[in-house]
Amino acid sequence: MIEILAGVRSEALGNSRDVFVYLPPGYDPAAGPYPLVVLHDGQHVFAGAGLAPSWRVDETLDGLIGAGLLPPLVAVAVANAGDQRGNEYSHEVPYPRDPNGICRGELYERFLVTELLPLVRERYAVTDDPGATAVMGSSMGGLVSYHLAFRRPDVFGLSAVLSPFLVFVDPETLAQTPVFRRFPGRGPRRIWIDIGGMEGLIMVRPVRELVEHLIDVGYEPDGELRYHHEPSAPHHEDAWAERAGSALLHLFGTEGAPVTLSGSDGEAAVGQAVDIAPVGTRADGCVYSVLSADVTWRPPHVLEAAGHALLTGAGAGTAEVVARAGELEVTERVTVVDGAPDALLDVTVVVPVDTPADSPVYFSGLVTTQVAPGVHHGAWRLPRGIGLNGTVGRGWRRDGLDADGLPIRTPLRHDGDRRVWVRVAGWSDPAQVDPHAGS
Repeated sequence: MIEILAGVRSEALGNSRDVFVYLPPGYDPAAGPYPLVVLHDGQHVFAGAGLAPSWRVDETLDGLIGAGLLPPLVAVAVANAGDQRGNEYSHEVPYPRDPNGICRGELYERFLVTELLPLVRERYAVTDDPGATAVMGSSMGGLVSYHLAFRRPDVFGLSAVLSPFLVFVDPETLAQTPVFRRFPGRGPRRIWIDIGGMEGLIMVRPVRELVEHLIDVGYEPDGELRYHHEPSAPHHEDAWAERAGSALLHLFGTEGAPVTLSGSDGEAAVGQAVDIAPVGTRADGCVYSVLSADVTWRPPHVLEAAGHALLTGAGAGTAEVVARAGELEVTERVTVVDGAPDALLDVTVVVPVDTPADSPVYFSGLVTTQVAPGVHHGAWRLPRGIGLNGTVGRGWRRDGLDADGLPIRTPLRHDGDRRVWVRVAGWSDPAQVDPHAGS
């Protein structure tokens, strides 16, 4: 069951928003207090209430609780504030995509901790134990979940950080600006952190580096800290819906060793990192990258160790990598190539003749330049192996459409110099697809 608290007012932020509350099957106040998870971007969390696309967390919880894999728990999904979303989810650096951006993360934190949680605990039988209270989100919601858990581990003792927006990559210059704080010590008791390999400028590397840092400050890999890298996953609600169950199982479920182990072949340039953590699946269905796997390889000159199940290309060639976790073992092949760790992407986009001449045109979030009427071009040197969604757009919810009226999506793995040509037949109308309309 989902209840909607409409127009919840925040004095700290000076605005209002809807809050969606999932109550587990058989919810009974007398059986409380229930564990609690607080999620951001609440309009997109539940299939049974809110907007598409959705994480479908209500369906995931129904299934896991019904199967006895999770305890009955309450999930509170807090709607974002539309054009203030980036500001409210920023603690350390003003939201880079907004030229007038300011950090309102501390005010959003105050709203959650001193205004919303007391309201929720007054209405529902939920715990105030930080060890049973989680904060969870994706992208900018992942960034704020990370900051909240490390700033307030006395409130949020559990944290799920999905596809976090840790580094802003300027779509014109490709200059990188970190937007998060690297805390020097432990914060929450348990952390889930993940990333997809097809998320473009939301890159794998900063997330993997943060994972290594968290281990360095004392988090037990595959115990207190669980990480997952899904190479084929884009930056999208459908991908987060796939991984939400594993995150919740890590935070609220019971421990267990993987019962299956799988791997995939990889490629890197000399000097470039390659993540070879094998994917483990527990008996309860929790899927994650096994950071504690014992890794060996031959011939030895091709690769060198760079972290937990993390290697660096040391010399051209192909290595056979064996990863072991308990009694399980999987073999992967990693090819290291000569040359730079980046490669050229050359893109030409042909747009409809009625496209405004002053309108920016983006390919996978990268800014192109108009070189002729109706023709835009861009060329960038991007890290080898980065995954791009192949979308074309003109800004918020103005997506390029193909001849059938469908959004253009031609995902590609940038593993070498390449040229791409795209024709746009039309543009979507943001008034028809704005996911925040009416929220």
